[in-house]
Amino acid sequence: MVHDFCVIGGGIVGLATAMRLLQIDPGASLVLLEKENSLARHQTGHNSGVIHAGIYYQPGSLKARLCKEGARATKDFCTEHGIAFEECGKLLVASTPLEMQRMEALYERSQQNALKVERLDGTELQRREPNIGHL
Repeated sequence: MVHDFCVIGGGIVGLATAMRLLQIDPGASLVLLEKENSLARHQTGHNSGVIHAGIYYQPGSLKARLCKEGARATKDFCTEHGIAFEECGKLLVASTPLEMQRMEALYERSQQNALKVERLDGTELQRREPNIGHL
């Protein structure tokens, strides 16, 4: 049998590619080849499930831009298709003077990357997250 498209790999990249090809050409025939007995058996099935904001990437870099755009596109896709996701944020804690310096640098980077970031001191963190323990 002859197909218009052949996508190799049933992970997130392969499935997203197949989906996009069929969106672009709805009448096309497509075969997806996967060596495992089910989809997402490798990296896709072992990821942390986190939608990364890009806080660690160099401001203005392609990686920072793509991370931010990818996060937005992922959330839009999930919303459009009724896939639940949680925006719980990320908690970064500094406990030494050196870590505080690094935290300041991360904060500056987050601002340059136009990310929504809150700075909390120990008292405010304890108020918001009473089960976190003594800081």
